[in-house]
Amino acid sequence: MSSISSIRYLAKKTKPTMVSPFLFAVSLLLILIVSLYPFSGWRFTGEPITAFYTYPLPYYFTVFDNAINILAYIPLGLSAVLILRRYRLAFLYATCICLLVSMSIEFVQQFLPSRVASNMDMISNVLGGGIGAIAGVVLSHRYFLQYWLHFRHDYLASSAVVEWGFIWLALWFVTQFDPSLPFLGVVVMPQGLPQPFVSPIQSPALFLRLLEGGGMMLHLLAVALFVSLLVRYHRYAPRAIASVLICALLVKMGFAGMLLQPEQFFAWINLNIALGGIAGIVLLAFFLRLNRRLRAWAGFLALCLINIITYLWPLSPNGSSNLDGYKWSYGHLQHFNGMSSAIGDIWPIGTMLFLFYFMLFLPEDND
Repeated sequence: MSSISSIRYLAKKTKPTMVSPFLFAVSLLLILIVSLYPFSGWRFTGEPITAFYTYPLPYYFTVFDNAINILAYIPLGLSAVLILRRYRLAFLYATCICLLVSMSIEFVQQFLPSRVASNMDMISNVLGGGIGAIAGVVLSHRYFLQYWLHFRHDYLASSAVVEWGFIWLALWFVTQFDPSLPFLGVVVMPQGLPQPFVSPIQSPALFLRLLEGGGMMLHLLAVALFVSLLVRYHRYAPRAIASVLICALLVKMGFAGMLLQPEQFFAWINLNIALGGIAGIVLLAFFLRLNRRLRAWAGFLALCLINIITYLWPLSPNGSSNLDGYKWSYGHLQHFNGMSSAIGDIWPIGTMLFLFYFMLFLPEDND
């Protein structure tokens, strides 16, 4: 049977894909975090609340902000078109959805002191949504939809929620955007003056090293076991895990190169992180021998222990002590790293829900 015949057969015999609604929801979540972080300091200035819609252009314009505004809305426009692909005016509907989302968010932004409500931002958002919608029109062609169904059938586990897990895994890469956070780390060793704390063991330095390295080990285990649950065949798991971790490492290095000064390029790696990674790989070799349900339990437990490490970490971040190591301005760093931090807080919760579902309903291993 030819590959085209196989794709057609799968398209008729398998359930329709549900990846686009979840991509839309995740894209909207990301936009809300990017646009409204840090979610504090709400106030009313007393100005007319709709005045910014009619300000003369360009009222507020920076290349960085408008580039982010365009990029953030591309996945939203793409997913909206894929959801509405059966309608003849799907492109127009998707662009209008992006416009309504942008208008709503800009309206809310005027009540945040660190944000500026701007009609120029709305134009950038709609432009990004339009670019995504064009990509969605192309990807909604039958050839690409059948290709995804074929990929899902060959490589992803046979469960509808696995498609959602695939998108949720893609969101995890955002947590690696912040180069001040160690690779796969869950705690940050602050720079500057030493902070006094009470150590539960005799050596305070060893206590901090165990928490930092242990957090990396558990983070690696949780992500790797989550990936192993998404693949259809057990033999695919090592290759899939390695691909995800290598991509995450490249993302970390890429953003370190963009954000950090050259002398600070390797600020995201240290001995504790390296040792935690080695320990995580050794434990992973054991856990991959277990069946899916036990791997789901192990991943769930790893995420619970990560929360405990975060709670036990006694030091507070000092954001003002290492600003000289960055290339970007403080405002851009605050919003960008804040987005990464917020996703880092949300992602484990969603992953624990997925893992709990996998414990109950995921099929056994295929090989």
